[in-house]
Amino acid sequence: MLVARRWWSRIDVCAHAPRAASAVSWVLHRDADVLVVDKPAGVPMRSVHGVKGVDAFLADLRFDLAHPPMTVHRLDRDTTGCLILARTREAQRTLAGYFQDRARVARRGSGRSTKTTSPESLGDVRRVYWALVSATSTLASRGTIDAALVTTHAGVTLKPGAGAKPAATDYEVISRASPDSCAPTAAGRVPAVLALVPRTGRKHQLRVHCAGALDAAIVGDYKYGYRDVSRTGGVADDWRRVLRDIDERSTRRLNDAGTADGEVRGAGVPLHLHARCVEFTHPSSGERVRVVAPAPSHMSLACEALGLALDGGDDDGLGLLLHFNRR
Repeated sequence: MLVARRWWSRIDVCAHAPRAASAVSWVLHRDADVLVVDKPAGVPMRSVHGVKGVDAFLADLRFDLAHPPMTVHRLDRDTTGCLILARTREAQRTLAGYFQDRARVARRGSGRSTKTTSPESLGDVRRVYWALVSATSTLASRGTIDAALVTTHAGVTLKPGAGAKPAATDYEVISRASPDSCAPTAAGRVPAVLALVPRTGRKHQLRVHCAGALDAAIVGDYKYGYRDVSRTGGVADDWRRVLRDIDERSTRRLNDAGTADGEVRGAGVPLHLHARCVEFTHPSSGERVRVVAPAPSHMSLACEALGLALDGGDDDGLGLLLHFNRR
Protein backbone atom coordinates (compact mmCIF):
# COMPACT_ATOMS: atom_id res chain seq x y z
CA MET A 1 0.00 0.00 0.00
CA LEU A 2 1.19 3.47 -0.85
CA VAL A 3 0.91 5.75 2.18
CA ALA A 4 1.35 9.51 2.08
CA ARG A 5 1.56 11.37 5.38
CA ARG A 6 2.36 14.93 6.27
CA TRP A 7 2.51 15.26 10.03
CA TRP A 8 3.62 18.84 10.44
CA SER A 9 0.89 21.31 11.27
CA ARG A 10 -0.41 23.68 8.64
CA ILE A 11 -1.07 27.22 9.84
CA ASP A 12 -4.62 27.92 8.76
CA VAL A 13 -6.63 29.80 11.35
CA CYS A 14 -10.13 29.63 10.01
CA ALA A 15 -11.36 32.99 11.22
CA HIS A 16 -10.79 33.99 7.60
CA ALA A 17 -10.64 32.18 4.31
CA PRO A 18 -6.99 31.64 3.29
CA ARG A 19 -5.28 34.30 1.27
CA ALA A 20 -2.95 31.89 -0.52
CA ALA A 21 -1.41 32.97 -3.81
CA SER A 22 -1.17 29.30 -4.75
CA ALA A 23 -2.68 26.02 -3.63
CA VAL A 24 0.55 24.10 -4.24
CA SER A 25 1.19 24.07 -0.48
CA TRP A 26 -2.04 22.09 -0.04
CA VAL A 27 -0.75 19.03 -1.92
CA LEU A 28 -0.46 15.82 0.12
CA HIS A 29 -0.19 13.31 -2.73
CA ARG A 30 0.53 13.68 -6.43
CA ASP A 31 0.99 11.20 -9.27
CA ALA A 32 0.14 11.10 -12.97
CA ASP A 33 -3.56 10.47 -12.32
CA VAL A 34 -4.47 11.73 -8.86
CA LEU A 35 -3.95 14.65 -6.51
CA VAL A 36 -4.99 14.68 -2.87
CA VAL A 37 -4.98 18.12 -1.29
CA ASP A 38 -5.42 19.37 2.25
CA LYS A 39 -8.38 21.73 1.91
CA PRO A 40 -8.26 24.63 4.37
CA ALA A 41 -11.25 25.81 6.35
CA GLY A 42 -13.32 28.59 4.84
CA VAL A 43 -12.91 27.40 1.24
CA PRO A 44 -16.16 26.29 -0.43
CA MET A 45 -16.08 23.95 -3.40
CA ARG A 46 -17.35 26.73 -5.67
CA SER A 47 -16.53 30.42 -5.46
CA VAL A 48 -19.51 32.38 -4.16
CA HIS A 49 -20.18 35.93 -2.96
CA GLY A 50 -16.58 36.98 -3.47
CA VAL A 51 -15.15 34.04 -1.52
CA LYS A 52 -12.70 31.94 -3.53
CA GLY A 53 -13.61 28.29 -3.76
CA VAL A 54 -11.63 25.21 -4.68
CA ASP A 55 -12.53 25.89 -8.32
CA ALA A 56 -10.55 29.15 -8.20
CA PHE A 57 -7.37 27.33 -7.11
CA LEU A 58 -7.42 24.42 -9.58
CA ALA A 59 -5.30 26.26 -12.15
CA ASP A 60 -2.49 26.43 -9.56
CA LEU A 61 -2.48 22.62 -9.44
CA ARG A 62 -1.81 21.85 -13.10
CA PHE A 63 1.92 21.19 -12.60
CA ASP A 64 3.10 19.44 -15.80
CA LEU A 65 -0.35 19.21 -17.40
CA ALA A 66 -2.02 21.67 -19.75
CA HIS A 67 -5.36 21.44 -17.93
CA PRO A 68 -6.29 21.79 -14.25
CA PRO A 69 -7.38 18.82 -12.12
CA MET A 70 -11.06 17.98 -11.68
CA THR A 71 -13.12 17.49 -8.53
CA VAL A 72 -14.74 14.12 -7.85
CA HIS A 73 -16.37 14.67 -4.45
CA ARG A 74 -17.11 17.46 -1.98
CA LEU A 75 -16.16 18.74 1.45
CA ASP A 76 -18.21 21.33 3.32
CA ARG A 77 -16.80 24.85 3.28
CA ASP A 78 -15.55 24.74 6.87
CA THR A 79 -14.42 21.10 6.86
CA THR A 80 -10.67 20.68 6.48
CA GLY A 81 -8.54 17.86 5.17
CA CYS A 82 -8.23 15.30 2.39
CA LEU A 83 -9.88 16.17 -0.91
CA ILE A 84 -9.31 13.94 -3.96
CA LEU A 85 -8.80 15.53 -7.39
CA ALA A 86 -8.46 13.74 -10.73
CA ARG A 87 -5.74 14.74 -13.20
CA THR A 88 -7.20 12.91 -16.23
CA ARG A 89 -10.70 12.27 -17.56
CA GLU A 90 -10.23 8.53 -17.15
CA ALA A 91 -9.20 8.96 -13.53
CA GLN A 92 -12.14 11.29 -12.93
CA ARG A 93 -14.61 8.69 -14.21
CA THR A 94 -13.09 5.96 -12.05
CA LEU A 95 -12.73 8.05 -8.90
CA ALA A 96 -16.21 9.54 -9.25
CA GLY A 97 -17.52 6.00 -9.58
CA TYR A 98 -16.15 5.23 -6.14
CA PHE A 99 -18.59 7.75 -4.74
CA GLN A 100 -21.60 6.54 -6.69
CA ASP A 101 -24.61 4.60 -5.53
CA ARG A 102 -23.07 1.13 -5.32
CA ALA A 103 -22.84 0.35 -1.62
CA ARG A 104 -25.32 -1.36 0.65
CA VAL A 105 -25.97 -0.12 4.14
CA ALA A 106 -26.43 -2.76 6.81
CA ARG A 107 -29.75 -1.98 8.47
CA ARG A 108 -29.00 -3.07 12.04
CA GLY A 109 -31.93 -4.63 13.76
CA SER A 110 -33.93 -5.09 10.56
CA GLY A 111 -32.16 -8.21 9.33
CA ARG A 112 -31.88 -6.87 5.80
CA SER A 113 -29.62 -4.76 3.58
CA THR A 114 -30.96 -1.63 1.96
CA LYS A 115 -29.41 -0.25 -1.21
CA THR A 116 -28.61 3.41 -0.75
CA THR A 117 -29.36 6.19 -3.19
CA SER A 118 -26.54 8.34 -1.87
CA PRO A 119 -24.47 10.39 -4.28
CA GLU A 120 -21.47 9.48 -2.14
CA SER A 121 -21.86 5.84 -1.17
CA LEU A 122 -18.67 3.99 -0.43
CA GLY A 123 -17.36 1.99 -3.36
CA ASP A 124 -13.57 1.67 -3.39
CA VAL A 125 -12.96 4.65 -1.13
CA ARG A 126 -12.82 4.88 2.66
CA ARG A 127 -12.52 8.01 4.75
CA VAL A 128 -11.73 8.78 8.39
CA TYR A 129 -12.75 12.10 9.90
CA TRP A 130 -11.79 13.64 13.20
CA ALA A 131 -14.36 15.65 15.13
CA LEU A 132 -13.99 17.56 18.39
CA VAL A 133 -17.38 17.26 20.08
CA SER A 134 -19.28 18.28 23.18
CA ALA A 135 -19.90 14.83 24.67
CA THR A 136 -21.99 13.42 27.47
CA SER A 137 -20.47 11.17 30.10
CA THR A 138 -22.56 8.26 28.80
CA LEU A 139 -21.24 8.31 25.23
CA ALA A 140 -20.12 4.77 24.36
CA SER A 141 -16.49 4.40 23.35
CA ARG A 142 -17.33 2.81 19.99
CA GLY A 143 -20.40 2.11 17.91
CA THR A 144 -22.33 2.42 14.67
CA ILE A 145 -24.90 5.10 13.98
CA ASP A 146 -27.64 3.79 11.67
CA ALA A 147 -30.01 6.72 11.35
CA ALA A 148 -31.85 7.84 8.22
CA LEU A 149 -31.67 11.49 7.16
CA VAL A 150 -33.98 13.86 5.35
CA THR A 151 -33.09 17.24 3.82
CA THR A 152 -35.49 20.15 4.25
CA HIS A 153 -35.31 23.89 3.61
CA ALA A 154 -34.05 24.30 7.18
CA GLY A 155 -31.26 21.74 6.90
CA VAL A 156 -30.78 18.03 7.49
CA THR A 157 -32.59 16.12 10.23
CA LEU A 158 -32.90 12.58 11.55
CA LYS A 159 -36.15 11.16 10.24
CA PRO A 160 -37.03 7.49 9.93
CA GLY A 161 -39.80 6.34 7.63
CA ALA A 162 -41.00 7.32 4.16
CA GLY A 163 -38.82 9.82 2.34
CA ALA A 164 -35.81 9.32 4.57
CA LYS A 165 -32.52 8.12 3.10
CA PRO A 166 -30.45 5.45 4.87
CA ALA A 167 -27.23 6.72 6.43
CA ALA A 168 -24.65 4.94 8.55
CA THR A 169 -21.48 6.01 10.35
CA ASP A 170 -18.99 4.06 12.44
CA TYR A 171 -17.40 6.01 15.28
CA GLU A 172 -14.80 5.62 17.99
CA VAL A 173 -13.79 7.89 20.87
CA ILE A 174 -10.04 8.40 20.54
CA SER A 175 -9.65 10.93 23.36
CA ARG A 176 -11.97 12.22 26.07
CA ALA A 177 -11.32 14.83 28.75
CA SER A 178 -12.13 14.04 32.34
CA PRO A 179 -14.20 16.41 34.51
CA ASP A 180 -11.20 16.63 36.85
CA SER A 181 -8.87 18.01 34.17
CA CYS A 182 -11.36 20.08 32.18
CA ALA A 183 -14.18 22.21 33.59
CA PRO A 184 -17.41 20.53 32.39
CA THR A 185 -20.50 22.42 31.28
CA ALA A 186 -23.45 22.89 33.61
CA ALA A 187 -24.97 19.80 31.98
CA GLY A 188 -21.80 17.81 32.65
CA ARG A 189 -20.52 17.80 29.09
CA VAL A 190 -16.82 17.45 28.36
CA PRO A 191 -14.87 17.68 25.10
CA ALA A 192 -13.94 14.53 23.22
CA VAL A 193 -12.30 13.65 19.91
CA LEU A 194 -14.14 11.15 17.72
CA ALA A 195 -12.92 9.20 14.72
CA LEU A 196 -15.78 8.90 12.23
CA VAL A 197 -15.96 6.53 9.26
CA PRO A 198 -19.00 7.26 7.07
CA ARG A 199 -20.45 4.25 5.28
CA THR A 200 -22.64 6.56 3.22
CA GLY A 201 -22.10 10.16 2.17
CA ARG A 202 -25.27 12.11 2.83
CA LYS A 203 -25.24 15.87 3.05
CA HIS A 204 -24.12 16.94 6.54
CA GLN A 205 -24.26 13.27 7.61
CA LEU A 206 -21.47 13.39 10.17
CA ARG A 207 -22.63 16.66 11.67
CA VAL A 208 -26.22 15.47 12.11
CA HIS A 209 -25.26 11.99 13.29
CA CYS A 210 -23.01 13.48 15.97
CA ALA A 211 -25.54 16.05 17.13
CA GLY A 212 -28.75 14.08 16.72
CA ALA A 213 -27.82 10.44 17.24
CA LEU A 214 -24.93 10.75 19.69
CA ASP A 215 -26.07 13.96 21.40
CA ALA A 216 -22.53 15.22 20.81
CA ALA A 217 -22.58 18.32 18.63
CA ILE A 218 -19.34 19.12 16.82
CA VAL A 219 -17.54 22.12 18.28
CA GLY A 220 -18.27 25.17 16.14
CA ASP A 221 -21.32 23.61 14.47
CA TYR A 222 -23.84 26.22 15.53
CA LYS A 223 -26.26 25.07 12.82
CA TYR A 224 -26.64 21.67 14.42
CA GLY A 225 -26.69 22.33 18.11
CA TYR A 226 -23.31 23.48 19.40
CA ARG A 227 -23.77 26.31 21.92
CA ASP A 228 -21.23 28.29 23.91
CA VAL A 229 -23.21 31.42 24.78
CA SER A 230 -25.75 31.68 27.60
CA ARG A 231 -29.27 33.05 27.22
CA THR A 232 -28.00 36.36 28.57
CA GLY A 233 -25.36 36.59 25.84
CA GLY A 234 -22.28 35.76 27.90
CA VAL A 235 -19.74 33.12 26.93
CA ALA A 236 -20.10 30.00 29.06
CA ASP A 237 -17.52 29.83 31.86
CA ASP A 238 -16.19 26.33 31.20
CA TRP A 239 -14.01 24.57 28.60
CA ARG A 240 -15.94 26.30 25.82
CA ARG A 241 -14.56 29.66 26.95
CA VAL A 242 -11.05 28.28 26.40
CA LEU A 243 -11.92 27.66 22.75
CA ARG A 244 -13.38 31.14 22.30
CA ASP A 245 -10.21 32.65 23.77
CA ILE A 246 -8.03 30.65 21.36
CA ASP A 247 -10.09 31.81 18.39
CA GLU A 248 -9.98 35.45 19.45
CA ARG A 249 -6.19 35.35 19.85
CA SER A 250 -5.81 33.73 16.43
CA THR A 251 -7.99 36.38 14.82
CA ARG A 252 -5.96 39.15 16.43
CA ARG A 253 -2.73 37.60 15.12
CA LEU A 254 -4.13 37.55 11.61
CA ASN A 255 -5.21 41.16 11.83
CA ASP A 256 -1.90 42.30 13.34
CA ALA A 257 0.02 40.49 10.59
CA GLY A 258 -2.17 42.04 7.90
CA THR A 259 -3.02 38.62 6.45
CA ALA A 260 -6.78 38.78 6.92
CA ASP A 261 -8.64 39.12 3.66
CA GLY A 262 -11.60 41.00 5.05
CA GLU A 263 -14.09 38.16 5.17
CA VAL A 264 -16.03 38.11 8.44
CA ARG A 265 -17.13 34.80 9.92
CA GLY A 266 -20.08 34.79 12.28
CA ALA A 267 -19.28 35.06 15.97
CA GLY A 268 -18.05 31.83 17.48
CA VAL A 269 -15.37 29.21 17.06
CA PRO A 270 -14.68 27.44 13.75
CA LEU A 271 -16.06 24.03 12.86
CA HIS A 272 -13.80 21.30 14.26
CA LEU A 273 -14.37 18.63 11.61
CA HIS A 274 -11.36 17.31 9.70
CA ALA A 275 -11.08 14.77 6.86
CA ARG A 276 -8.12 13.02 8.46
CA CYS A 277 -7.53 10.15 6.03
CA VAL A 278 -8.65 8.86 2.65
CA GLU A 279 -7.94 5.41 1.28
CA PHE A 280 -8.81 4.35 -2.27
CA THR A 281 -7.88 2.04 -5.12
CA HIS A 282 -5.63 3.84 -7.59
CA PRO A 283 -7.51 4.27 -10.89
CA SER A 284 -4.56 3.07 -13.01
CA SER A 285 -2.35 0.79 -10.94
CA GLY A 286 -5.04 -0.81 -8.79
CA GLU A 287 -2.81 -0.25 -5.75
CA ARG A 288 -4.41 0.87 -2.50
CA VAL A 289 -3.42 4.43 -1.65
CA ARG A 290 -3.80 5.97 1.81
CA VAL A 291 -3.26 9.68 2.39
CA VAL A 292 -3.29 11.31 5.83
CA ALA A 293 -3.75 15.04 6.47
CA PRO A 294 -2.35 16.80 9.56
CA ALA A 295 -4.83 18.35 11.94
CA PRO A 296 -5.48 22.03 11.20
CA SER A 297 -3.93 24.44 13.65
CA HIS A 298 -7.23 25.48 15.25
CA MET A 299 -7.96 21.85 16.10
CA SER A 300 -4.45 21.12 17.34
CA LEU A 301 -4.47 24.21 19.56
CA ALA A 302 -7.90 23.37 20.94
CA CYS A 303 -6.98 19.79 21.80
CA GLU A 304 -3.70 20.83 23.39
CA ALA A 305 -5.46 23.42 25.54
CA LEU A 306 -8.11 20.91 26.61
CA GLY A 307 -5.64 18.12 27.38
CA LEU A 308 -6.85 15.86 24.57
CA ALA A 309 -4.41 13.52 22.82
CA LEU A 310 -4.06 14.23 19.13
CA ASP A 311 -0.66 12.77 18.35
CA GLY A 312 -1.17 11.41 14.83
CA GLY A 313 -0.20 7.90 15.80
CA ASP A 314 -1.56 4.68 14.37
CA ASP A 315 -4.27 4.58 17.04
CA ASP A 316 -5.86 7.87 15.98
CA GLY A 317 -8.86 6.32 14.29
CA LEU A 318 -7.06 4.59 11.43
CA GLY A 319 -7.59 1.33 13.30
CA LEU A 320 -11.32 1.91 12.93
CA LEU A 321 -10.76 2.21 9.18
CA LEU A 322 -8.93 -1.12 9.13
CA HIS A 323 -11.75 -2.70 11.15
CA PHE A 324 -14.26 -1.36 8.63
CA ASN A 325 -12.22 -2.71 5.69
CA ARG A 326 -12.34 -6.22 7.16
CA ARG A 327 -16.14 -6.28 7.13
